[in-house]
Amino acid sequence: MKANILSYDGEGIKCVYDNDDWVICIKNWKPDNDIEGLHRLEVHHSTDEQFILLSGKSILLVADRKDRKFDIEVIEMEHGKIYNVPRETWFYTIAQKDTKVIYIQDSDTTEENSEYCELTESELAEIKEKAIKIFNK
Repeated sequence: MKANILSYDGEGIKCVYDNDDWVICIKNWKPDNDIEGLHRLEVHHSTDEQFILLSGKSILLVADRKDRKFDIEVIEMEHGKIYNVPRETWFYTIAQKDTKVIYIQDSDTTEENSEYCELTESELAEIKEKAIKIFNK
């Protein structure tokens, strides 16, 4: 019997394990997750998603949306802690270039049961102000 050893060091996301029920993906920095590339939040309508910061610095954004406005929480992720984003919660991650995050989600998570929403200029400014303080610690 042998263990499967899975890794990914490239840019962006690679799902390294899929058992038809859930997937484990490695998320490394990519321009879309950079503080300057941030432009939207996403939501999964039928499943939770878990994040674990392995290295670097990352921020988890979680939000409720009411009357077309987001109430956004900016969370500095800590190494080794599990962050569960419940279904119907808007979210996104911001990362620095040396960052590696693992995430786990239902294998049936698709564009059909997920949604994206662009952030307003004021929402982006508020997030960036808080994120810069965290990254500059």
